[in-house]
Amino acid sequence: MDKILPPLRVGNIIEESRVGGPQTRMINVARCLKEDVNTTIIAPTLNSANFQKCCHENGISFKKVPMATVTSGFFRVLKYILLFPVDIFLVCRILVRENIQVVHVSGGSWQYKGLIAGKILGKKVLWHLNDTYSPYIVRSIFSVVNRLADGFIFASERTKLYYSPMIKQGRKSYIIPAPVDTSRFSPELKFRDEVDLLRSWENKFVVGTIANVNPVKGLETFIRTAKCLNDFVFVIVGTVFKSQIQYYQNLVNLCKELGVTNVVFVGGRADVRPLLKRFDLYVCSSSFESSPISVWEAMAMAKPIISTDVGDVAMYVRDDLNGFIVAVGDHDSLVGRINQLKDDESLRLSFGCVCRESAKSKLDILCCARKHAVAYQEVLQ
Repeated sequence: MDKILPPLRVGNIIEESRVGGPQTRMINVARCLKEDVNTTIIAPTLNSANFQKCCHENGISFKKVPMATVTSGFFRVLKYILLFPVDIFLVCRILVRENIQVVHVSGGSWQYKGLIAGKILGKKVLWHLNDTYSPYIVRSIFSVVNRLADGFIFASERTKLYYSPMIKQGRKSYIIPAPVDTSRFSPELKFRDEVDLLRSWENKFVVGTIANVNPVKGLETFIRTAKCLNDFVFVIVGTVFKSQIQYYQNLVNLCKELGVTNVVFVGGRADVRPLLKRFDLYVCSSSFESSPISVWEAMAMAKPIISTDVGDVAMYVRDDLNGFIVAVGDHDSLVGRINQLKDDESLRLSFGCVCRESAKSKLDILCCARKHAVAYQEVLQ
């Protein structure tokens, strides 16, 4: 009779509690691996309410740490440096209390506290890298401290290509895209929310994007595209965090300068699916991405995709098969491709069907979660 092993205990640490792609991925993977992996998510207290709520709703252990986070400003940076040892101690204490075996450092190449805490305690550490650009100072520090990690999870081929020259060869590495729950993001589902907002778009062709408002998302390109298509509604679904208020105001000013009146900022949503279902097509205008979960969610909802050539999007969105890829910042090409899809409903439907099948076969949460489980087991060997 086979011996039944207890679940592996993983501490998944991130130094940012505002819910975005990495936080969503952490929750989805932990939920899917419950039977074999006992995950504790560790995150800063600041801005943690929604993150904690999502974890509790999914039955995932969530531990808050009053750790300082990296933000701009001399005194904030000074605070981060001065409290660094204290924060590492607090993380170590949780790792010991939870009897963690594998430390999963989420959030990117500037996430040092979980890495150092894990190595102080002699734990195996997997560092999850999910971007394709980082400032020089971050790259410089990463080039030195990455040797502490026992292995790496790259969110995309492009992320691996970006970071591999900085990493000493011979350590375990895995390419695992951000996952999407294709049963939850399904075009077959019906929604009763957002009735008033959706009614205001009746008989309109709606172009949408989902992105927390920040410069990486290339929303200037989205706005410049909207200027050329006045009869369409362009919708931006995403939270404006306090740190990005000035950037948001710059976008509003750009709309005024260009005379754009058909761009709608609807703010963040706990559930984006009702709005996503209404979109006639989905646009990703980002300047940098790795494995954009918002694009995968749109694919799962059977939406045709037009995206800038960022991250590994071009691996899953193929020209003339399920969408179009354009150069970063090329709003003229975006206009042309949007018009092409607007005038061909059958092409939109065909693209959407292929997107849905691609998301189910290559990006579904069950597939991606299994890859995480393999990484956890192998790093312990």
